[in-house]
Amino acid sequence: MEVVALILLLPAFYLAADLIHRWMGVGSIAWGSRSSPKIALTFDDGPSTHTQAILERLRKHGVKATFFVLGSQAQKYPELMERIRAEGHQIESHGQVHRPAFFLWPWQEIRQIRAIPGRFYRPPHGIHSPLTRWLTRAAGKQVALWDVESKDWTKQDPQALARRILVWCKPGSIVLLHDNDQFPQTLAILDEILPRLKELGYQPVRLDELETRPLTWREGLMRASQGGHERYFIKNKVERLGLGPFDYLAVSPCAFPGPSQPGLQKGEPSLEVHLDSVRTPAMTQIQLLREGRKGFTLLAEYVQSNPEIRGIWGISQAAAGLRVFGFHLAPVTFLQRLISGTASAWFLWLYRGELPKRSLPSALLGYSPREEFLARWLKKAKAPENPQ
Repeated sequence: MEVVALILLLPAFYLAADLIHRWMGVGSIAWGSRSSPKIALTFDDGPSTHTQAILERLRKHGVKATFFVLGSQAQKYPELMERIRAEGHQIESHGQVHRPAFFLWPWQEIRQIRAIPGRFYRPPHGIHSPLTRWLTRAAGKQVALWDVESKDWTKQDPQALARRILVWCKPGSIVLLHDNDQFPQTLAILDEILPRLKELGYQPVRLDELETRPLTWREGLMRASQGGHERYFIKNKVERLGLGPFDYLAVSPCAFPGPSQPGLQKGEPSLEVHLDSVRTPAMTQIQLLREGRKGFTLLAEYVQSNPEIRGIWGISQAAAGLRVFGFHLAPVTFLQRLISGTASAWFLWLYRGELPKRSLPSALLGYSPREEFLARWLKKAKAPENPQ
């Protein structure tokens, strides 16, 4: 009976380990400091017949990266391993063979982790067994995952995939790409993102140059919620105002929910303002003010070209901060206050680690009718550059 119970419980142990350690990433390295524009591009599965082309692109743009290589591939292409090292890139372990931990005996997983010397180990597919973390620590290594997946293994349009990376990349991001000749999308994606990342102000570096620490349980929930965050953006057509490291404003088209205000009536076409909960906690007040002005200046040009938009608004406990950008403040309904307050309490804990306080302000409506918004921000958008 005990043996039967153990056999039945074993899948549950494996599922729990994978849920906590792969999906949430608790205890792993998944991103670096959110206050720095440094990011790490990482390549799994190599070396391969694509390695040379990847290295050429990295060299062209002066970018250093991290290669999580397979022992079997390293034995097949020793000259490429030397080339990766010679060009200053970091080499870490992706195992001996590309086999999920679910299908490895413990002694096989030990060989996987120790296949390539280094500081980090990235399990194939990120999949964990109940022993993966313990065996990794015993080998003197740390599991390294990611917070931006390129999806270069899919058949999607590479330009769309590159755009997705730029939208979801953040300060400190670890980007998952592949050095695998079965995924030709990777090279096309690199052609798109390498020049753009630098233009936007990101600084691609090796993984060991990021300021990293293991994810806590709270940060694991942050990582697990990323998919839901992306689905929300797609469903509600949310667009970021700028793609730079610290551009924290986004908007989505919707009918103004009310209550009706002077110059903006309930039901009229409008744009709801969203603040980036990942970026803003790591930013100073001066950064928030500067990047907010930049975002609203960009938004003014969009609003001018879309005459159906009658106003800009947001409901939040932080809405009072919109006053500095020329927004009006107004009370909201009890239901709006309840929904916004609940959401704010959750986000404050999830992204800042702060528990709800009685001293927190009630949710307010911050709004700016179309003509007022354009009068304030379009002038700034068209202002000539100061002569140097």
